[in-house]
Amino acid sequence: QDALEGIRQNVWDPMAEGPDYSTLTRSILRRDPDVVALAEVPDSNTAKEICKADQERSRVYASLKAPNAIAGLQAWVKLVADPEMASKATHGVLAGRLVRKLCSNCRVQYQPAPDMLKKLGLPADKVKVLYKKGGQVILKKDPETCPACQGTGYVGQEGIFEVYKIGPAEQELLKAGDWNTLRTELRKRQLPSMQQAALRKAVDGTTSIEEITRVMAEP
Repeated sequence: QDALEGIRQNVWDPMAEGPDYSTLTRSILRRDPDVVALAEVPDSNTAKEICKADQERSRVYASLKAPNAIAGLQAWVKLVADPEMASKATHGVLAGRLVRKLCSNCRVQYQPAPDMLKKLGLPADKVKVLYKKGGQVILKKDPETCPACQGTGYVGQEGIFEVYKIGPAEQELLKAGDWNTLRTELRKRQLPSMQQAALRKAVDGTTSIEEITRVMAEP
């Protein structure tokens, strides 16, 4: 682990002697930290300890594996196993994925077909060009492997996110397990879904439609 000023990192080893994960979490929260971030929430006991934390004194970020924000909320409520407790402790949800960034040295510009844009929900009158991976550059009229990306067509990664604030009204829907209404209410805010955020990265040339399709595919 790296030393970061003002931050204490606790590494839990399941093979070592000592407190279990939920007990360690409770111990940390009882110290009244400003912010606590948990890399994982492995069990219901840990989730309940998070819910018991003083929401006014400590901000807690808990990480769960889920394909999108709504699924993350569903997984959280299920893990806590007490909808009322889970809803009271939930103030926001963020879901994200990583996409590979196109190599700016060799990416290839092309004109997308209108049918393709329609399928993606993109306006044909505004989206004139998209980009795809290249992998090669022309040197002295001959194609050569791109030295920047070593022929892969991609360099680095970028995050795509959907973020929703959860207020009292949404907490009541969480408590009731009314997922359809909650989904409708969140959509009314006209905030970008993860897919919409990903498409924006394709439109601005950061990544490709092929990469978005790969990343957004259901496991």
